[in-house]
Amino acid sequence: MATHSSSTGESFSMPTTTTSPTTSNQKPRFNSWALLFLFSTLALTAHETDDSNANAGANKLVTAVSSITLIISATASIGHLGFSSLLSSLFVGTLIEGLLALLSLALWAGCLPIVMDPRKGLAQMYVGKQSDEVIDYQPIISNANLYFCSWGAAICVLSVFAQYVRERLSGGGVGSGNGSMRGGGMGYTNLWYLLGLASVVVVIEGMRFKNQVCVIDGGAETVTCGRNTYGLVTGIIGLIVSVIISLFSTVGKDSALVTTVSSFLCAILYTICAGLLTFDKGPATYVGNQYLAAWSGFFLSFMIFGSVVKEFMGVATGGGGGVTANTSNNVEEEEEENEMDTI
Repeated sequence: MATHSSSTGESFSMPTTTTSPTTSNQKPRFNSWALLFLFSTLALTAHETDDSNANAGANKLVTAVSSITLIISATASIGHLGFSSLLSSLFVGTLIEGLLALLSLALWAGCLPIVMDPRKGLAQMYVGKQSDEVIDYQPIISNANLYFCSWGAAICVLSVFAQYVRERLSGGGVGSGNGSMRGGGMGYTNLWYLLGLASVVVVIEGMRFKNQVCVIDGGAETVTCGRNTYGLVTGIIGLIVSVIISLFSTVGKDSALVTTVSSFLCAILYTICAGLLTFDKGPATYVGNQYLAAWSGFFLSFMIFGSVVKEFMGVATGGGGGVTANTSNNVEEEEEENEMDTI
């Protein structure tokens, strides 16, 4: 409510409150750091208690990465809680936090493909369905705790890094204004990052299946390898689109129209991809990385597409409503001024 002055010189005003964008951005990052600590602890425990691990080099790598990210995330969580003002001032929102987030992301980016390699047998392994002369190898989850906790840690550290980069580039303010005219801000940025992650998994698993199974005589049927190739192409397209859109969204330069068209394209591609990969003679009929990544790409694409379309359509409705609201506010202010003059 604006300040009104009457003929008696009295001033009537409503107090205003401001919210620091940095403070609002720190809470989600604390949640992500805390979850990274939890998943790193569980991944380390699941790995160390698995007696079937025989690859010494891979075992040491998983132990080292889990332990390092556990220490980093514990330190970050304490810093965000504010128990130590010195630690908070040195860590929260500073270059140190960004470097540690980047280090954690690099560690899990290097460790995750090894954990998920079916040939090493840490979190996945190959099984065959043996039909006639075709073995039909497919990867399945062999250590569920290590599998899901490793993915949880990787997603959490990706979320931390994405939030930190967006805060540094935009100062917490870009994208918080007229978000309806762009792609929608931080929520859509996170979805695009996740879609990019799902696309990376589809690409990696597609290449792995092509190089480890399709090259074996009788390893898989021709139609299965053909479906795997389509999944590989879909993953590459989804990765390129999601990286471009997420980068523009991070700096607040995304467009609702471009985001709508891109998400619709990804939704169509991943609908076909999920069907070809996970049904009938697909290479991912068993639950594993390729299966989950294909369906994740499907759901994420439609989540982005549906949300952007709803918000994009709401721009016109909101615009008309805004004019009406402004008109009614002006009328109310004039009536209040007349009442004050009468008094």
